[in-house]
Amino acid sequence: MKVKYFIYCRKSSESEDKQILSLPAQERELKTYAKEHDLDVVDVISESKSAFKMGREGYSDMLARIIKGEANGILCWHANRLSRNAVDAGYVIYALDQKQLLEIKTQGRTYYNTPNDKFLLGLELGISKKDSDEKSENVKRGNREKFLTRKEWIGLAKMGYVNYIEPYTKVKKIVVDKERLPLLQRAVKLLLTGAYTPMEVLDKLNNEWGFRTRKTKKMGAKPMCASGFYKFLSDPYYYGLMVRSEGEVWGHHQTIITKAEFDRIQIMLGRHGRHSFTKHEFPYRGVLRCGGCGAAITSEHKWQIICPECKTKFNRGQTTIQCPSCKTFVDQMKNYKLLHYVYFHCTKRAHPDCTERSITIEKLEEQIDNELKRFEVSESFKDWAIAHLNELNDKEVDDRETVRTNYKEAYDDCVKKLDNLFRMKISPQNVNGDVIGEDQYIQERKTLLAEKEDLLAKVNDTNKRMNDWYDLTEKTFNFACYARYWFANGDLRTKTSILSTLGSNLILKDKKLLIDGHKPFFLIEKCLSSIKAEVPEFEPAKNIDFTSQMYSLPAIASHLLGD
Repeated sequence: MKVKYFIYCRKSSESEDKQILSLPAQERELKTYAKEHDLDVVDVISESKSAFKMGREGYSDMLARIIKGEANGILCWHANRLSRNAVDAGYVIYALDQKQLLEIKTQGRTYYNTPNDKFLLGLELGISKKDSDEKSENVKRGNREKFLTRKEWIGLAKMGYVNYIEPYTKVKKIVVDKERLPLLQRAVKLLLTGAYTPMEVLDKLNNEWGFRTRKTKKMGAKPMCASGFYKFLSDPYYYGLMVRSEGEVWGHHQTIITKAEFDRIQIMLGRHGRHSFTKHEFPYRGVLRCGGCGAAITSEHKWQIICPECKTKFNRGQTTIQCPSCKTFVDQMKNYKLLHYVYFHCTKRAHPDCTERSITIEKLEEQIDNELKRFEVSESFKDWAIAHLNELNDKEVDDRETVRTNYKEAYDDCVKKLDNLFRMKISPQNVNGDVIGEDQYIQERKTLLAEKEDLLAKVNDTNKRMNDWYDLTEKTFNFACYARYWFANGDLRTKTSILSTLGSNLILKDKKLLIDGHKPFFLIEKCLSSIKAEVPEFEPAKNIDFTSQMYSLPAIASHLLGD
Protein backbone atom coordinates (compact mmCIF):
# COMPACT_ATOMS: atom_id res chain seq x y z
CA MET A 1 0.00 0.00 0.00
CA LYS A 2 1.32 3.40 -0.96
CA VAL A 3 2.01 5.66 2.04
CA LYS A 4 0.67 9.20 1.97
CA TYR A 5 2.09 11.63 4.53
CA PHE A 6 1.04 14.59 6.57
CA ILE A 7 3.98 16.82 7.44
CA TYR A 8 3.43 17.91 11.06
CA CYS A 9 5.39 20.87 12.49
CA ARG A 10 4.99 22.15 16.02
CA LYS A 11 6.62 24.82 18.18
CA SER A 12 5.60 24.97 21.84
CA SER A 13 5.99 28.72 22.35
CA GLU A 14 3.23 30.99 21.07
CA SER A 15 5.54 34.00 20.95
CA GLU A 16 5.77 35.09 17.32
CA ASP A 17 9.34 36.31 17.50
CA LYS A 18 10.45 32.80 18.58
CA GLN A 19 8.38 30.78 16.12
CA ILE A 20 9.19 32.83 12.96
CA LEU A 21 12.42 30.87 12.48
CA SER A 22 11.40 27.61 14.11
CA LEU A 23 8.23 26.60 12.26
CA PRO A 24 9.35 27.64 8.74
CA ALA A 25 12.69 25.93 9.39
CA GLN A 26 10.96 22.65 10.33
CA GLU A 27 8.69 22.88 7.29
CA ARG A 28 11.59 23.63 4.95
CA GLU A 29 13.74 20.78 6.24
CA LEU A 30 10.89 18.25 6.11
CA LYS A 31 9.82 19.27 2.61
CA THR A 32 13.41 18.88 1.45
CA TYR A 33 13.60 15.45 3.09
CA ALA A 34 10.31 14.40 1.44
CA LYS A 35 11.52 15.54 -1.98
CA GLU A 36 14.87 13.73 -1.62
CA HIS A 37 13.12 10.48 -0.60
CA ASP A 38 10.24 10.84 -3.08
CA LEU A 39 7.52 10.89 -0.40
CA ASP A 40 3.90 11.64 -1.27
CA VAL A 41 2.89 14.61 0.95
CA VAL A 42 -0.84 15.31 1.23
CA ASP A 43 -0.68 18.41 3.44
CA VAL A 44 1.51 20.40 5.81
CA ILE A 45 0.11 21.12 9.28
CA SER A 46 1.91 23.69 11.43
CA GLU A 47 0.89 25.03 14.84
CA SER A 48 2.38 26.85 17.77
CA LYS A 49 0.95 24.97 20.74
CA SER A 50 2.28 23.18 23.79
CA ALA A 51 1.94 19.39 23.64
CA PHE A 52 1.90 19.16 27.43
CA LYS A 53 -1.90 19.38 27.40
CA MET A 54 -4.60 18.01 25.09
CA GLY A 55 -6.54 20.23 22.71
CA ARG A 56 -4.20 21.10 19.83
CA GLU A 57 -6.49 21.92 16.91
CA GLY A 58 -3.98 21.04 14.20
CA TYR A 59 -3.02 17.73 15.79
CA SER A 60 -6.66 16.71 16.39
CA ASP A 61 -7.58 17.65 12.80
CA MET A 62 -4.68 15.60 11.46
CA LEU A 63 -5.74 12.47 13.38
CA ALA A 64 -9.36 12.91 12.22
CA ARG A 65 -8.22 13.12 8.59
CA ILE A 66 -6.02 10.03 9.05
CA ILE A 67 -9.03 8.10 10.36
CA LYS A 68 -10.95 9.22 7.24
CA GLY A 69 -8.17 7.76 5.08
CA GLU A 70 -6.73 10.97 3.61
CA ALA A 71 -3.24 9.88 4.69
CA ASN A 72 -1.63 6.92 6.49
CA GLY A 73 1.76 8.30 7.43
CA ILE A 74 3.21 11.20 9.47
CA LEU A 75 6.48 12.97 8.74
CA CYS A 76 7.78 15.08 11.63
CA TRP A 77 11.08 16.48 12.88
CA HIS A 78 11.12 14.31 16.05
CA ALA A 79 8.64 12.01 17.80
CA ASN A 80 8.30 14.48 20.67
CA ARG A 81 6.72 16.95 18.22
CA LEU A 82 3.65 14.69 18.24
CA SER A 83 2.96 14.48 21.96
CA ARG A 84 4.16 15.29 25.47
CA ASN A 85 1.07 13.91 27.24
CA ALA A 86 -0.13 10.36 27.76
CA VAL A 87 -3.51 10.70 25.99
CA ASP A 88 -2.19 12.05 22.68
CA ALA A 89 0.63 9.49 22.78
CA GLY A 90 -1.96 6.74 23.22
CA TYR A 91 -3.99 7.98 20.24
CA VAL A 92 -1.07 7.83 17.82
CA ILE A 93 0.06 4.36 18.97
CA TYR A 94 -3.55 3.14 18.81
CA ALA A 95 -3.76 4.43 15.22
CA LEU A 96 -0.76 2.22 14.39
CA ASP A 97 -2.47 -0.74 16.07
CA GLN A 98 -5.59 -0.21 13.95
CA LYS A 99 -3.50 0.13 10.76
CA GLN A 100 -4.91 3.62 10.24
CA LEU A 101 -1.29 4.71 10.40
CA LEU A 102 1.30 2.65 8.56
CA GLU A 103 4.38 4.54 9.65
CA ILE A 104 5.67 7.60 11.47
CA LYS A 105 8.82 8.93 9.89
CA THR A 106 11.44 11.28 11.34
CA GLN A 107 14.81 12.23 9.94
CA GLY A 108 16.43 9.79 12.34
CA ARG A 109 14.26 6.69 12.03
CA THR A 110 10.91 5.25 10.95
CA TYR A 111 8.36 3.65 13.29
CA TYR A 112 6.26 0.84 11.79
CA ASN A 113 3.37 -1.19 13.17
CA THR A 114 5.67 -3.73 14.84
CA PRO A 115 6.02 -4.56 18.54
CA ASN A 116 9.57 -3.22 18.75
CA ASP A 117 8.82 0.01 16.88
CA LYS A 118 5.68 0.72 18.89
CA PHE A 119 7.62 0.03 22.09
CA LEU A 120 10.36 2.44 21.02
CA LEU A 121 7.81 5.06 19.96
CA GLY A 122 6.05 4.74 23.30
CA LEU A 123 9.42 5.04 25.03
CA GLU A 124 10.29 8.18 23.06
CA LEU A 125 6.94 9.77 23.87
CA GLY A 126 7.24 8.72 27.53
CA ILE A 127 10.69 10.31 27.74
CA SER A 128 9.32 13.51 26.20
CA LYS A 129 6.54 13.56 28.82
CA LYS A 130 9.07 13.01 31.62
CA ASP A 131 11.14 15.86 30.24
CA SER A 132 8.07 18.12 30.21
CA ASP A 133 7.16 17.10 33.77
CA GLU A 134 10.68 17.89 35.00
CA LYS A 135 10.66 21.25 33.27
CA SER A 136 7.29 22.00 34.84
CA GLU A 137 8.60 21.15 38.31
CA ASN A 138 11.69 23.28 37.77
CA VAL A 139 9.56 26.21 36.69
CA LYS A 140 7.25 25.80 39.70
CA ARG A 141 10.21 25.58 42.06
CA GLY A 142 11.69 28.73 40.54
CA ASN A 143 8.34 30.51 40.80
CA ARG A 144 7.99 29.54 44.47
CA GLU A 145 11.49 30.83 45.16
CA LYS A 146 10.79 34.10 43.36
CA PHE A 147 7.44 34.59 45.10
CA LEU A 148 8.12 33.39 48.65
CA THR A 149 11.77 34.32 49.07
CA ARG A 150 12.42 37.23 46.72
CA LYS A 151 8.84 38.50 47.20
CA GLU A 152 8.27 39.27 43.53
CA TRP A 153 5.08 38.78 41.50
CA ILE A 154 5.07 35.92 38.99
CA GLY A 155 3.76 36.11 35.45
CA LEU A 156 1.74 38.87 33.83
CA ALA A 157 1.94 42.19 35.66
CA LYS A 158 -1.15 43.58 37.35
CA MET A 159 -2.95 46.57 35.88
CA GLY A 160 -0.86 49.66 36.58
CA TYR A 161 2.40 47.72 36.28
CA VAL A 162 4.30 46.33 33.28
CA ASN A 163 6.63 43.40 32.65
CA TYR A 164 10.13 44.61 31.84
CA ILE A 165 13.35 42.88 30.74
CA GLU A 166 16.67 44.52 31.54
CA PRO A 167 18.37 45.08 28.16
CA TYR A 168 21.83 43.98 29.30
CA THR A 169 21.26 41.42 32.07
CA LYS A 170 18.00 40.06 30.56
CA VAL A 171 16.57 39.92 34.10
CA LYS A 172 12.78 39.96 34.11
CA LYS A 173 11.07 42.30 36.54
CA ILE A 174 7.80 44.15 37.08
CA VAL A 175 7.94 47.95 37.14
CA VAL A 176 5.40 50.75 37.56
CA ASP A 177 3.34 51.73 34.52
CA LYS A 178 3.94 55.49 34.79
CA GLU A 179 1.02 56.23 32.50
CA ARG A 180 -1.70 54.17 34.20
CA LEU A 181 -0.80 53.70 37.89
CA PRO A 182 -1.12 57.43 38.77
CA LEU A 183 -4.60 57.47 37.19
CA LEU A 184 -5.63 54.38 39.17
CA GLN A 185 -4.35 55.94 42.38
CA ARG A 186 -6.25 59.14 41.59
CA ALA A 187 -9.43 57.08 41.08
CA VAL A 188 -8.98 55.34 44.46
CA LYS A 189 -8.49 58.64 46.29
CA LEU A 190 -11.60 60.06 44.62
CA LEU A 191 -13.67 57.03 45.67
CA LEU A 192 -12.43 57.34 49.26
CA THR A 193 -13.90 60.83 49.52
CA GLY A 194 -17.34 59.19 49.55
CA ALA A 195 -18.73 61.84 47.22
CA TYR A 196 -18.88 59.48 44.22
CA THR A 197 -20.17 55.97 43.62
CA PRO A 198 -17.76 53.39 42.10
CA MET A 199 -19.45 53.69 38.70
CA GLU A 200 -19.16 57.50 38.74
CA VAL A 201 -15.46 57.17 39.51
CA LEU A 202 -15.06 54.65 36.65
CA ASP A 203 -16.81 57.07 34.28
CA LYS A 204 -14.37 59.84 35.21
CA LEU A 205 -11.41 57.45 34.88
CA ASN A 206 -12.36 56.39 31.36
CA ASN A 207 -14.06 59.43 29.85
CA GLU A 208 -12.50 62.42 31.60
CA TRP A 209 -8.99 61.19 32.34
CA GLY A 210 -8.66 59.02 29.23
CA PHE A 211 -7.64 55.75 30.89
CA ARG A 212 -7.07 52.84 28.50
CA THR A 213 -6.00 49.29 29.37
CA ARG A 214 -2.57 48.03 28.37
CA LYS A 215 -2.30 46.89 24.75
CA THR A 216 -1.49 43.23 24.23
CA LYS A 217 -1.31 41.06 21.14
CA LYS A 218 -5.00 40.16 21.13
CA MET A 219 -6.74 42.78 23.28
CA GLY A 220 -6.37 45.96 25.30
CA ALA A 221 -6.19 49.69 24.52
CA LYS A 222 -9.84 50.00 25.61
CA PRO A 223 -11.67 51.75 28.49
CA MET A 224 -11.76 49.73 31.69
CA CYS A 225 -14.92 47.69 32.13
CA ALA A 226 -16.97 47.61 35.35
CA SER A 227 -15.92 44.08 36.29
CA GLY A 228 -12.28 44.98 35.75
CA PHE A 229 -12.66 48.07 37.94
CA TYR A 230 -14.27 46.11 40.76
CA LYS A 231 -11.55 43.45 40.46
CA PHE A 232 -8.89 46.15 40.72
CA LEU A 233 -10.52 47.70 43.80
CA SER A 234 -10.77 44.27 45.49
CA ASP A 235 -7.17 43.20 44.86
CA PRO A 236 -4.94 43.33 47.98
CA TYR A 237 -1.88 43.56 45.69
CA TYR A 238 -2.37 47.33 45.55
CA TYR A 239 -1.72 47.74 49.28
CA GLY A 240 1.22 45.33 49.22
CA LEU A 241 -0.17 41.85 49.95
CA MET A 242 0.46 39.32 47.16
CA VAL A 243 -1.89 36.31 47.19
CA ARG A 244 -1.32 33.19 45.08
CA SER A 245 -1.79 29.46 45.49
CA GLU A 246 1.77 29.33 46.88
CA GLY A 247 0.74 31.48 49.83
CA GLU A 248 0.59 35.11 50.92
CA VAL A 249 3.60 37.43 51.14
CA TRP A 250 4.19 41.16 51.42
CA GLY A 251 5.79 42.40 48.22
CA HIS A 252 8.41 45.08 47.64
CA HIS A 253 6.48 46.80 44.83
CA GLN A 254 5.17 50.36 44.92
CA THR A 255 1.65 50.50 46.38
CA ILE A 256 -1.12 53.06 45.89
CA ILE A 257 -3.29 52.58 49.00
CA THR A 258 -2.94 51.52 52.62
CA LYS A 259 -4.54 48.44 54.14
CA ALA A 260 -6.95 50.64 56.11
CA GLU A 261 -8.04 52.35 52.88
CA PHE A 262 -8.46 48.97 51.20
CA ASP A 263 -10.70 47.74 54.01
CA ARG A 264 -12.75 50.92 53.76
CA ILE A 265 -13.16 50.45 50.00
CA GLN A 266 -14.46 46.88 50.49
CA ILE A 267 -17.19 48.32 52.69
CA MET A 268 -18.00 50.97 50.07
CA LEU A 269 -18.21 48.41 47.26
CA GLY A 270 -21.09 46.60 48.98
CA ARG A 271 -22.20 43.61 46.91
CA HIS A 272 -19.17 43.99 44.62
CA GLY A 273 -16.55 43.96 47.39
CA ARG A 274 -14.68 40.99 48.79
CA HIS A 275 -17.24 38.92 50.73
CA SER A 276 -14.43 37.64 52.93
CA PHE A 277 -12.82 40.74 54.31
CA THR A 278 -9.05 40.74 54.54
CA LYS A 279 -7.34 38.98 57.39
CA HIS A 280 -6.46 41.34 60.21
CA GLU A 281 -3.62 41.32 62.65
CA PHE A 282 -4.51 42.71 66.06
CA PRO A 283 -2.20 43.76 68.88
CA TYR A 284 -2.33 42.24 72.38
CA ARG A 285 -3.92 38.94 71.33
CA GLY A 286 -2.35 36.03 73.17
CA VAL A 287 -1.16 38.10 76.14
CA LEU A 288 -4.50 39.20 77.64
CA ARG A 289 -6.84 36.99 79.69
CA CYS A 290 -10.42 37.47 80.78
CA GLY A 291 -10.73 38.39 84.47
CA GLY A 292 -14.16 36.79 84.69
CA CYS A 293 -13.57 33.26 83.42
CA GLY A 294 -9.85 33.06 82.58
CA ALA A 295 -10.38 32.53 78.84
CA ALA A 296 -8.31 34.29 76.18
CA ILE A 297 -9.17 37.77 74.94
CA THR A 298 -9.87 38.14 71.22
CA SER A 299 -10.57 41.15 69.00
CA GLU A 300 -12.61 42.04 65.94
CA HIS A 301 -13.46 44.88 63.58
CA LYS A 302 -16.93 46.40 63.47
CA TRP A 303 -18.10 48.61 60.60
CA GLN A 304 -21.30 50.64 60.75
CA ILE A 305 -22.93 52.79 58.06
CA ILE A 306 -25.35 55.69 58.50
CA CYS A 307 -27.54 55.66 55.39
CA PRO A 308 -27.58 59.09 53.66
CA GLU A 309 -31.18 58.55 52.50
CA CYS A 310 -33.03 57.48 55.68
CA LYS A 311 -30.32 58.05 58.35
CA THR A 312 -30.57 54.45 59.55
CA LYS A 313 -27.40 53.15 61.22
CA PHE A 314 -26.72 49.52 60.40
CA ASN A 315 -23.88 47.04 60.75
CA ARG A 316 -21.91 46.33 57.58
CA GLY A 317 -21.37 42.59 57.85
CA GLN A 318 -19.87 40.31 55.23
CA THR A 319 -23.28 39.71 53.65
CA THR A 320 -24.82 43.17 54.16
CA ILE A 321 -25.15 44.89 50.79
CA GLN A 322 -27.96 47.40 51.34
CA CYS A 323 -29.71 49.55 53.94
CA PRO A 324 -32.21 47.40 55.86
CA SER A 325 -34.75 50.26 55.94
CA CYS A 326 -34.78 51.95 52.52
CA LYS A 327 -33.03 49.11 50.63
CA THR A 328 -30.47 51.45 49.02
CA PHE A 329 -27.43 49.46 47.89
CA VAL A 330 -24.20 50.40 49.65
CA ASP A 331 -22.29 50.81 46.36
CA GLN A 332 -24.93 53.36 45.24
CA MET A 333 -24.70 55.53 48.38
CA LYS A 334 -22.92 58.88 48.34
CA ASN A 335 -21.75 61.02 51.26
CA TYR A 336 -22.68 58.44 53.88
CA LYS A 337 -20.99 58.18 57.26
CA LEU A 338 -18.81 55.12 57.88
CA LEU A 339 -17.97 54.21 61.47
CA HIS A 340 -15.15 51.83 62.38
CA TYR A 341 -14.44 50.22 65.76
CA VAL A 342 -12.01 47.60 67.08
CA TYR A 343 -13.31 45.68 70.11
CA PHE A 344 -11.54 43.37 72.56
CA HIS A 345 -13.71 40.80 74.34
CA CYS A 346 -13.67 37.38 75.98
CA THR A 347 -13.73 34.36 73.67
CA LYS A 348 -16.12 32.67 76.16
CA ARG A 349 -14.51 29.31 75.43
CA ALA A 350 -13.97 28.58 79.12
CA HIS A 351 -17.48 29.66 80.15
CA PRO A 352 -20.01 30.50 77.38
CA ASP A 353 -22.06 32.53 79.90
CA CYS A 354 -19.18 34.89 80.81
CA THR A 355 -20.61 38.36 81.47
CA GLU A 356 -17.46 40.43 80.89
CA ARG A 357 -18.19 43.22 78.40
CA SER A 358 -16.08 44.34 75.46
CA ILE A 359 -13.72 47.34 75.39
CA THR A 360 -12.61 49.45 72.43
CA ILE A 361 -8.97 49.57 71.42
CA GLU A 362 -8.84 53.30 72.19
CA LYS A 363 -9.91 52.74 75.82
CA LEU A 364 -7.51 49.80 76.24
CA GLU A 365 -4.52 51.67 74.82
CA GLU A 366 -5.33 54.67 77.00
CA GLN A 367 -5.02 52.44 80.07
CA ILE A 368 -1.76 50.90 78.82
CA ASP A 369 -0.34 54.38 78.22
CA ASN A 370 -1.32 55.43 81.75
CA GLU A 371 0.55 52.40 83.15
CA LEU A 372 3.66 53.31 81.14
CA LYS A 373 3.37 56.91 82.26
CA ARG A 374 3.65 55.90 85.92
CA PHE A 375 7.36 55.07 85.65
CA GLU A 376 8.35 57.16 82.61
CA VAL A 377 11.71 58.92 83.06
CA SER A 378 13.51 61.54 80.99
CA GLU A 379 16.74 60.79 79.14
CA SER A 380 18.78 62.84 81.60
CA PHE A 381 17.29 60.94 84.55
CA LYS A 382 17.92 57.63 82.77
CA ASP A 383 21.61 58.47 82.23
CA TRP A 384 21.98 59.72 85.81
CA ALA A 385 20.28 56.65 87.28
CA ILE A 386 22.39 54.17 85.27
CA ALA A 387 25.60 55.95 86.28
CA HIS A 388 24.70 56.01 89.98
CA LEU A 389 23.38 52.45 90.05
CA ASN A 390 26.74 51.36 88.69
CA GLU A 391 28.42 53.27 91.53
CA LEU A 392 26.21 51.41 93.99
CA ASN A 393 27.16 48.20 92.26
CA ASP A 394 30.95 48.67 92.60
CA LYS A 395 31.09 47.17 96.09
CA GLU A 396 28.69 44.44 95.01
CA VAL A 397 31.04 43.57 92.16
CA ASP A 398 33.98 43.29 94.56
CA ASP A 399 31.97 41.05 96.89
CA ARG A 400 30.81 38.86 94.01
CA GLU A 401 34.36 38.55 92.72
CA THR A 402 35.41 37.27 96.13
CA VAL A 403 32.52 34.78 96.11
CA ARG A 404 33.36 33.70 92.58
CA THR A 405 37.02 33.16 93.51
CA ASN A 406 35.99 31.04 96.51
CA TYR A 407 33.66 28.94 94.34
CA LYS A 408 36.40 28.49 91.75
CA GLU A 409 38.95 27.35 94.36
CA ALA A 410 36.40 24.91 95.83
CA TYR A 411 35.68 23.61 92.29
CA ASP A 412 39.40 23.05 91.57
CA ASP A 413 39.81 21.29 94.93
CA CYS A 414 36.85 19.00 94.09
CA VAL A 415 38.42 18.08 90.73
CA LYS A 416 41.67 17.17 92.50
CA LYS A 417 39.78 14.96 94.94
CA LEU A 418 38.19 13.11 92.02
CA ASP A 419 41.60 12.60 90.41
CA ASN A 420 43.08 11.31 93.65
CA LEU A 421 40.12 9.00 94.18
CA PHE A 422 40.62 7.49 90.73
CA ARG A 423 44.38 7.03 91.27
CA MET A 424 43.65 5.30 94.58
CA LYS A 425 41.19 2.98 92.84
CA ILE A 426 43.67 1.85 90.15
CA SER A 427 46.81 1.77 92.34
CA PRO A 428 48.73 -1.59 92.58
CA GLN A 429 48.10 -1.63 96.34
CA ASN A 430 44.33 -1.75 95.67
CA VAL A 431 44.27 -4.93 93.56
CA ASN A 432 42.19 -6.74 96.16
CA GLY A 433 40.31 -3.63 97.31
CA ASP A 434 42.44 -3.28 100.44
CA VAL A 435 42.77 0.53 100.09
CA ILE A 436 39.25 1.36 98.89
CA GLY A 437 36.41 -1.02 98.12
CA GLU A 438 34.18 -0.91 95.03
CA ASP A 439 31.07 0.22 96.91
CA GLN A 440 32.98 2.91 98.78
CA TYR A 441 34.56 4.15 95.52
CA ILE A 442 31.20 4.40 93.77
CA GLN A 443 29.61 6.26 96.68
CA GLU A 444 32.47 8.76 97.12
CA ARG A 445 32.72 9.37 93.37
CA LYS A 446 28.98 10.03 93.17
CA THR A 447 29.21 12.54 96.03
CA LEU A 448 32.18 14.37 94.50
CA LEU A 449 30.57 14.54 91.03
CA ALA A 450 27.43 16.10 92.52
CA GLU A 451 29.55 18.60 94.44
CA LYS A 452 31.53 19.41 91.25
CA GLU A 453 28.36 20.09 89.21
CA ASP A 454 26.94 22.30 91.98
CA LEU A 455 30.13 24.37 92.26
CA LEU A 456 30.42 24.73 88.48
CA ALA A 457 26.83 26.02 88.29
CA LYS A 458 27.58 28.56 91.05
CA VAL A 459 30.74 29.77 89.28
CA ASN A 460 28.90 30.18 85.96
CA ASP A 461 25.92 31.86 87.62
CA THR A 462 28.15 34.36 89.41
CA ASN A 463 30.00 35.15 86.17
CA LYS A 464 26.73 35.59 84.28
CA ARG A 465 25.18 37.85 86.89
CA MET A 466 28.30 40.03 86.90
CA ASN A 467 28.34 40.23 83.10
CA ASP A 468 24.59 40.83 82.76
CA TRP A 469 24.44 43.58 85.36
CA TYR A 470 25.08 46.52 83.09
CA ASP A 471 22.91 45.25 80.22
CA LEU A 472 19.98 44.57 82.58
CA THR A 473 20.27 48.00 84.18
CA GLU A 474 20.47 49.77 80.83
CA LYS A 475 17.56 47.83 79.31
CA THR A 476 15.32 48.51 82.32
CA PHE A 477 15.85 52.27 82.26
CA ASN A 478 15.77 52.45 78.46
CA PHE A 479 12.33 50.80 78.58
CA ALA A 480 11.16 53.27 81.23
CA CYS A 481 12.46 56.16 79.10
CA TYR A 482 11.24 55.17 75.61
CA ALA A 483 8.31 52.76 76.10
CA ARG A 484 5.60 55.42 75.77
CA TYR A 485 7.09 56.77 72.55
CA TRP A 486 7.34 53.35 70.91
CA PHE A 487 3.91 52.40 72.16
CA ALA A 488 2.47 55.46 70.42
CA ASN A 489 4.50 55.06 67.21
CA GLY A 490 5.38 51.34 66.95
CA ASP A 491 3.79 48.60 64.89
CA LEU A 492 1.48 45.88 66.20
CA ARG A 493 4.29 43.58 67.35
CA THR A 494 6.05 46.44 69.14
CA LYS A 495 2.87 47.38 71.00
CA THR A 496 2.26 43.77 72.03
CA SER A 497 5.87 43.34 73.14
CA ILE A 498 5.69 46.48 75.29
CA LEU A 499 2.51 45.27 77.00
CA SER A 500 4.08 41.85 77.62
CA THR A 501 7.12 43.50 79.20
CA LEU A 502 4.93 45.24 81.78
CA GLY A 503 3.93 41.99 83.45
CA SER A 504 3.30 38.29 83.06
CA ASN A 505 -0.31 38.27 84.26
CA LEU A 506 -2.39 40.70 82.18
CA ILE A 507 -6.12 40.66 82.97
CA LEU A 508 -9.16 42.50 81.56
CA LYS A 509 -11.81 42.78 84.28
CA ASP A 510 -14.82 45.13 84.17
CA LYS A 511 -13.21 46.98 81.24
CA LYS A 512 -10.12 47.61 83.39
CA LEU A 513 -6.58 46.43 82.65
CA LEU A 514 -5.05 44.72 85.68
CA ILE A 515 -1.29 44.12 85.63
CA ASP A 516 0.75 41.91 87.92
CA GLY A 517 3.75 44.04 87.03
CA HIS A 518 7.43 43.21 86.87
CA LYS A 519 9.09 44.55 90.01
CA PRO A 520 11.81 46.83 88.53
CA PHE A 521 9.39 49.20 86.79
CA PHE A 522 7.26 49.76 89.84
CA LEU A 523 10.34 50.19 92.01
CA ILE A 524 11.32 52.94 89.57
CA GLU A 525 7.86 54.48 90.09
CA LYS A 526 8.34 54.32 93.86
CA CYS A 527 11.82 55.81 93.52
CA LEU A 528 10.49 58.67 91.38
CA SER A 529 7.75 59.44 93.88
CA SER A 530 10.26 59.49 96.72
CA ILE A 531 12.69 61.76 94.90
CA LYS A 532 10.01 64.17 93.66
CA ALA A 533 8.64 64.43 97.19
CA GLU A 534 12.07 65.58 98.38
CA VAL A 535 13.03 67.61 95.30
CA PRO A 536 10.00 69.09 93.46
CA GLU A 537 10.36 69.31 89.67
CA PHE A 538 13.35 66.99 89.94
CA GLU A 539 15.69 66.83 86.95
CA PRO A 540 19.35 65.75 87.28
CA ALA A 541 22.02 68.28 86.36
CA LYS A 542 25.78 68.32 86.53
CA ASN A 543 25.99 71.19 89.02
CA ILE A 544 23.73 69.56 91.65
CA ASP A 545 24.83 67.07 94.27
CA PHE A 546 22.42 64.11 94.27
CA THR A 547 24.15 62.12 96.99
CA SER A 548 21.07 62.09 99.18
CA GLN A 549 18.72 61.17 96.30
CA MET A 550 21.09 58.43 95.20
CA TYR A 551 20.13 56.38 98.24
CA SER A 552 16.57 56.06 96.90
CA LEU A 553 17.90 53.64 94.30
CA PRO A 554 19.23 50.66 96.33
CA ALA A 555 15.89 48.81 96.12
CA ILE A 556 16.11 48.84 92.33
CA ALA A 557 19.76 47.88 92.40
CA SER A 558 19.07 45.04 94.84
CA HIS A 559 16.31 43.63 92.62
CA LEU A 560 18.31 43.92 89.41
CA LEU A 561 21.25 42.20 91.09
CA GLY A 562 18.98 39.28 91.93
CA ASP A 563 18.94 39.56 95.72
